[in-house]
Amino acid sequence: MTTIKNILIAGCVCCGIAAATASCRENEYGTVDLTMPENQYTPIAADFSYSGVTGLYTTADFQRVRQALANGTAPAAVQQEFQNLKNSSLASKSRKATPHVQIVRGDPTGTTENTQNYGDAMRDAAAAYQMAMLWLLTDDADYAATASKILIDWAQTCTTITSNDADFNLAAGAQGYTFALAGQMLMGYDGWTESQKTAFKNWMKNVFGKTNREFLDNHAKGTSFQNGHKNVDRTLWDEHYWSNWDMVTMASYMAIGILCEDDDMVNFVVNYFYSGAGNGCIKKLIRGTHTDPLGTGETLCQNQESGRDQGHAQMSLAVCAHLCQMAYSLYQQNPSVKELDFFAADDNAVLKMAEYVALSNLRNGTDDANKTGSFLVTATQMPFTEYHHCPGASSATDDNLHTQLSETDRGGARPGWEIILAHYKSLGSGFVYTKQMADKIRPEGGAGEPANRYGMNSGAFDQIGWNTLMLYK
Repeated sequence: MTTIKNILIAGCVCCGIAAATASCRENEYGTVDLTMPENQYTPIAADFSYSGVTGLYTTADFQRVRQALANGTAPAAVQQEFQNLKNSSLASKSRKATPHVQIVRGDPTGTTENTQNYGDAMRDAAAAYQMAMLWLLTDDADYAATASKILIDWAQTCTTITSNDADFNLAAGAQGYTFALAGQMLMGYDGWTESQKTAFKNWMKNVFGKTNREFLDNHAKGTSFQNGHKNVDRTLWDEHYWSNWDMVTMASYMAIGILCEDDDMVNFVVNYFYSGAGNGCIKKLIRGTHTDPLGTGETLCQNQESGRDQGHAQMSLAVCAHLCQMAYSLYQQNPSVKELDFFAADDNAVLKMAEYVALSNLRNGTDDANKTGSFLVTATQMPFTEYHHCPGASSATDDNLHTQLSETDRGGARPGWEIILAHYKSLGSGFVYTKQMADKIRPEGGAGEPANRYGMNSGAFDQIGWNTLMLYK
């Protein structure tokens, strides 16, 4: 597997601590630190071929899995996940969409809806995604008809994503990439007219994509909030938002770019991943490099949210895995654009981050949800680099000093481990804890699965899942 070493440029230190000594320049991807020219990243402006890309995966992936399911050669875990997907509570061919003019996540004050309603978009997007997958794997047009009707109804009804705070950006990200990937998988469905497909693409770009880009460009600078954020220096917003905010937003903007075959959108996300201003940039997503305390000799990379809580650290990693998979599927069609191999960035940094997050959360129980048994390490055993999140903010929830791994929400799991293991296992080593986590929860499933391991709140929908079906061999 290709590795990209020293391709990244270190960003400016969080909250401007190094501003007085570092020479920085603004470009459209954020602030670039010019004090390390030997590591300087050169933004790309590539032309891409989108042929052969189908959602998170490739057309060849779907052909392989479909054939294996048909002839009975698919591994038992793949067959089980296929059955689980067909039995998902979200994959009903009689499902009707519940679209809204405004998608509201966060404070509804001043919206026409007067309440949060993003749950309807969240469930409908996941339903469309799951049924689009089933159509590709079964050729049952009823799945495609139901999924496309969901997308049509939302595109014809919804005009904005909003709230009286910044939280609407999370809906624009998490639901954005789910809707976009569902639509991209359905592009070959003849029952969805070309004019309807065009309308859907325009909706994705003008409602979700516009919101995504505004967030990545500005991170809500200048917006007035009532929750203590308002006293933070506006120049510090780029790293104020936790990495999961950038991750879902980058995933959405990338998915929409692929859906619309918009090179500029895809190039923007690629360049942001390597040199962006916010915590979705790989150099800011990782906040410490350590050696495995259990003696494997592995290098572990600390996630930006590992001192906050483990639910968000796992979310950050899981969405990053989905983003990397999306980019890698495009890379397989564009092998000359090495920067699309996010997995290889900074000497396989994503794998090292996965190992840190997995070890932080693994229990020694035998259940398939990682909720029983003792932790493999205590929180204090985990090596940790001190991280000060937004010093000077008026709210204690913003200005906080992380000095050790957070014990909040330890354990459990989120879908996405199968992506990481499937990609890196060819290395032969370096994935001890990722493998343990993937093996434990396989088949990993997703929202709506019969076992309901992830629940049905927003956390279950931040990442898509169902990767055992497509990637386990």
